[in-house]
Amino acid sequence: MKKSLQLQIEEKARELEELRDIQKFTNTLAGQLEQIEEKLEVMTDGAESVAYILSNWKNVVSAVSLASLGLANHAKRTAQGTEAMPETLVRVKLQQDTSKEDS
Repeated sequence: MKKSLQLQIEEKARELEELRDIQKFTNTLAGQLEQIEEKLEVMTDGAESVAYILSNWKNVVSAVSLASLGLANHAKRTAQGTEAMPETLVRVKLQQDTSKEDS
């Protein structure tokens, strides 16, 4: 009887050790899943940035195309020896308005 009780205690001790191992592995797995979650958030942010850039890329190509066409048309029209420049895409005021400076 004493022997069977000792065997049961040893079996329960092994089960307890296995449960502790399972708990340790579960905690490790939970930590790894949290790290994966953080990396996926970073990837999501990066994917959104790439999508934003790609959505604007069509506009960039269109602007470059317009400038190139303007340069080609200008080269056809001019017979002078001046250097042809691309079409103006953005206008920047170089001189300040004097009426604003006086006030």
